[in-house]
Parts: sequence; C-alpha cells; structure tokens
Amino acid sequence: MFVKNLVVLCLAAAAMAISPAARADDLRNIKRGEPVPAFKLPTIDATVVDSEAMKGSVVVVVCLSANQRRSELAAMESAQVVHDMADPKVHLVHATADVVQKADFEKLRTDRAITVPLAFDGDRAWFAKLGLIVFPTTIVINPEGRLASVISLHGADYKRTLDAYIRHALGQWTDEQLKQALEVRASDEASPRSQASAHRALARSLRDKGRLDAAKSELNKAREFDPENREIMLDYAELDIVTGDLDGAGTLVDLVLTMQPDHRRAKQVKGIVLFRQGKLDEALRALEAALDLNPSPEQAHFYLGQIYEARGDPAKAMEHYRDGLRHALHEPAVAPTPPGK
Repeated sequence: MFVKNLVVLCLAAAAMAISPAARADDLRNIKRGEPVPAFKLPTIDATVVDSEAMKGSVVVVVCLSANQRRSELAAMESAQVVHDMADPKVHLVHATADVVQKADFEKLRTDRAITVPLAFDGDRAWFAKLGLIVFPTTIVINPEGRLASVISLHGADYKRTLDAYIRHALGQWTDEQLKQALEVRASDEASPRSQASAHRALARSLRDKGRLDAAKSELNKAREFDPENREIMLDYAELDIVTGDLDGAGTLVDLVLTMQPDHRRAKQVKGIVLFRQGKLDEALRALEAALDLNPSPEQAHFYLGQIYEARGDPAKAMEHYRDGLRHALHEPAVAPTPPGK
C-alpha cells in the first residue's frame, strides 16, 4: 500500500486536477486599468528600486524565473526594446523571487551585457499581490500607476508586442493603432510551428495551475497554426479526460492513431480513456502496447496497476506500481539479491 500511495503522489501531475479558468494574458489579482501595488525591492547591485520614484512614467516589469530559457529571452529582448526606444519616460525593471539563484542571474547579466535593475522579491509578497500565472510575465504600468498590459511567457513576436504596448501606454498610439499593430503577424518573425509551440507551452503552464479553460483556448490557437500536430491533439485529449469529455478525448486519440498507428503516447492516452469508460480488457491491451519502448511509461504502469487491482490481482498491480515509481524516479532496474548472498 505504501508503494502504491507513493506512486500516486509521484504521478499526481499525470492524474490531473480541476480548478477555475482565467485568461492567459492576465493576472489573477489585478485587472487592466486597476492600480498596480507599489513595490520597494532590493536589487542585485545592493540598491533599491522604488515604484514611487518612477511615478508619472511608464514602468515595465519583467517577472523572471531562474534557469528558464523563456525568461532569459524576455530579459534580453525587453532590455533591447527599452534601450532602442531611448525614452526617459520609460523605466524597465527585471524582478525575480529566485534569490538563491543570484549567481546564475549574475552570469546571465554579464554574458548578455544586461544592465537593467534586477529586483528581488524574496518572500514573493509583491508577486502574490499581482497573482502571477506563468513565468516570464511582463507587465506594463501606465503613468497613472495602473495596469496597462500583460504579456505571458515569451513568443517570437515578444519585442514587437512589448514595443506596441509601451507606445500605447505613453499615449503615442491610440487603441485602434495598438489593435492594428498587434494584428500584424510578420512571417519573418514567427513560423506557424513556432507560434503553435508557444501556445502549447502556455497551455501546459495553465494546465499545471488548474486553469483548464484557458489551457484549452491556447491549444485551440496552437491547432490553428499547426492543425496536423499530433502532440497538440493529445494534449487536448488529456484535457478532455480531466473535464470528463471521454468521447471527445477518444475521437482525438483515434484520429492520431489513424495518422500513426504505432504512436505510443496515443496508445497510452487511448488506454486511459478506455479505463475511465470501464472497458478494462481493451484498456489493458492498449496500455500494454503503449509500454513497448516508451521512454516515459509512468502513466501506463499506474493505470495497469489500477486494472490489475480491480481484477483482484494485487501482486501484479504492485509490480506495475513499482515499475511506475522506478521510472518516475529515473532509477535503473535492479535485480533483488538472493537471500544469503
């Protein structure tokens, strides 16, 4: 029982949970047009960045996570946008709660010649007031101290979008001009596949936080850019499973298997759908087929354990729970030592 419970904990992400939804490019606690909480934070250079001192200007805050490629790109490109704009009424601040990763930030800033103030929100108090959903998140604060715009994650059009939001916050562009600028999708900035990848990444982050409707919305956008992408279809099928739409999930999985009959992840998701539908014999066959050369078979082992437990075979169930735990922990298979050796 202990091993089974431990496996369940290790595979909690695979089991999935449901929570309320929200828009992707939003904050949980602050809506556009509302005042942004003041901040006074220490910086990596032993100074202090104070929002009060920047009143009357447009303030851009890029909230970063350590050792994350998208955060590194957002840091570099936001610095470039504000530098090229060269407007004294625009202030840029990078902020992070990852104080223990100070050395990594120092290296990044040195390697990339970034001189933007990096503020530390060590207790995450200011981040909590904002209600951040994903990292990186870029917020643009207008001269009145109100939230003007939010950019979640980092995409191929990050620089162009940030430039447009800043100009709008400065009053240089009207609402209509901003809308037109954001509708422009320059082909040299982003291929359809890269756009799909960005939306898929955001969907994963939203799903991890339980914001399932928003995650589905991002996957719908991803499918518009790359409609034949099988991984996106399976991401959507897994969300359907969480929300109880087993027929919808089954339709998507069958479509993938029609396109690629040997797709291991599709077989695994198919097995989960069948298990949830109570079709244990079919689920068993699908999940066992999914184990073949599967680099991440934790979910398949978990559901196979469930099936054998339901069939009254605890020994076989425990075997699969142990195998699932071993793969989840990335431990090699080790043969037991015979007694007396």
